[in-house]
Amino acid sequence: MKKGITKREKILIFSAGLVALFYLVFQFGFLPMFARYSEAQAERERLAEEKAKVEANIIHEPSIADANKDARDRYDQIKRDFPLLAEDEEIDAVLTDLCVSNNLIPTSLDIVRPDPVTPQETQNEEQDAGQYLFTVISARMNVTGTIPSLVGLIDDLEKIPYIRLSNVSYSEGRGDEVIRGNIKLTFELTYINP
Repeated sequence: MKKGITKREKILIFSAGLVALFYLVFQFGFLPMFARYSEAQAERERLAEEKAKVEANIIHEPSIADANKDARDRYDQIKRDFPLLAEDEEIDAVLTDLCVSNNLIPTSLDIVRPDPVTPQETQNEEQDAGQYLFTVISARMNVTGTIPSLVGLIDDLEKIPYIRLSNVSYSEGRGDEVIRGNIKLTFELTYINP
């Protein structure tokens, strides 16, 4: 009994083949293409946002550059007012010259430098010791002189931005013709670290 394929069976086989073909084209053609399209759309949106940020920065770049230049100019101006870190002899010469030019006679000078920062101390701090811009040195000086001479010294110190007179004590004594006293001065000198 040999029976051929009927027309109805041919239609069913053809229909099943078309469904299988449609499924294969959809599964291996359209789905991967749609996934790549979705990824490309997401990448396009990300790049559009990045482009907007870059364009915003380009618009603000001149103002940022101007602000940076202004800050650098202010920093340079401040640096010009302060000398580089000095040795004790230089500090002694500056303070002695100031006192002598105002008729004050120095009798003693004690210069106190800050303790150096050890590596163990800097581990707990945010800044490293080498990153500090300024060093403040304390100097205690005993002088002999009059109140008007002391006032002259204070007037001269107002013109020097890196020296600050932090403490003055005066004890009265008698001199030849003028009342003279012993004056204890404490200075704070600010220097730029090299």
